[in-house]
Amino acid sequence: MGRLFLSLYLFIVLTLIGLAAVLDHLFLDSDVKEAPWITASASLIRSHLHQPEVMERQLSEAGLAYDWLDRDSVAWPDDLRGQLESGQPLVLHDPDTGQQLVMLAPDHRVLLIHHPQGRGPVNFWLYSGLFFGALAVLLSLWIWPLWRDLSKLRDAAHSLRQDGSLPELSVSTTSALSGILQSFNQLGSQIKQLLQSQRELTGAVAHEFRTPLSRLKFALAVEPKPGTEPWQEMSRDVDELERLVQEMLDYTSMESSAPEMDFAQLPMAELVDNLVTRMRGNCPAHVRVETSLADIYMLGDGHFVQRSLQNVLQNAMRYARSLIRISIERVDDNILLRVDDDGPGVAEADRERIFEPFFRPDASRDRKRGGAGLGLAIVRRIQQWHRGSCSVERSPMGGARFILSYPVQ
Repeated sequence: MGRLFLSLYLFIVLTLIGLAAVLDHLFLDSDVKEAPWITASASLIRSHLHQPEVMERQLSEAGLAYDWLDRDSVAWPDDLRGQLESGQPLVLHDPDTGQQLVMLAPDHRVLLIHHPQGRGPVNFWLYSGLFFGALAVLLSLWIWPLWRDLSKLRDAAHSLRQDGSLPELSVSTTSALSGILQSFNQLGSQIKQLLQSQRELTGAVAHEFRTPLSRLKFALAVEPKPGTEPWQEMSRDVDELERLVQEMLDYTSMESSAPEMDFAQLPMAELVDNLVTRMRGNCPAHVRVETSLADIYMLGDGHFVQRSLQNVLQNAMRYARSLIRISIERVDDNILLRVDDDGPGVAEADRERIFEPFFRPDASRDRKRGGAGLGLAIVRRIQQWHRGSCSVERSPMGGARFILSYPVQ
């Protein structure tokens, strides 16, 4: 907005100055330059200055008006009086009649000659018309690029595509609307991503619910008795459906908007120890969890930091063969929280996609292991809220190493 205002302000100021200079040169410089009749009249008067009757007749024939004045009736400045008495003509300027030629006759009378048409009011109207007309043309030239870009923006806003995207607009970086159009392009990308995410969510819900619902349908067909193995299988399927619904609701709420964060200085060693103690009941009996925790404090939201670590730790518990190791250290201006396991690891081709929603590597499609594929997507969202990052690489233990990075400040 400030750039647009400054541009318009400078344009108007420079335009007014330029138009005034040009029109003043065309209209007002005529008072500085001698009109052609001045030179001709001066020559005529010199040749007939001693013959007043002949001179007056020729001036009348030439269409010039004249008056005789007494020399002493005018308070002449010394320089003009000296010029008159030496016989030189004077060229004066009158606001009504324009240029006037003044000469001293031998009888000490002053002859005043002027053009009867003078400058008249027509020059004012012509000057004003040209000034405001030129101003309108120049303003329209300034507004034209702005109007063109606004027309592009209007047409693009009415051109929503089937995939939910908007046509991408490209304008010069010097355009006053370049920032607005760039924001419009970002808005189009966000709308497309939002609709794509909603379609993926709908497809994932149908895909994830299909299997447990099918098992429930077959179990109900045989009408199992309470307490039997088929009845217990049905109960586990209901629990799985409830877990999937809760996971998808959590992800949807995180994706729609960021919550209010309650930042505080967190003792990371204590936070990790409390979480590990709470999750030991869900850890397989053959998997051991070790910690190597430095005494580090970090600014963050304790609930969400624990939730992020919990999702990563649950993932490690699913795939670890015998050992999980958690460590914390500070590297430069970042605090790194690492979770290593000795499981199969993550293929290099999947290390970026594993944090995308609903993505699960082929090895994790076993229902006893893989969830809906939203746990790590939630981790990435929480890290973004903390202006941190998450990544996965090969662990020295042979499995996967998940790294949660947080800025010190």
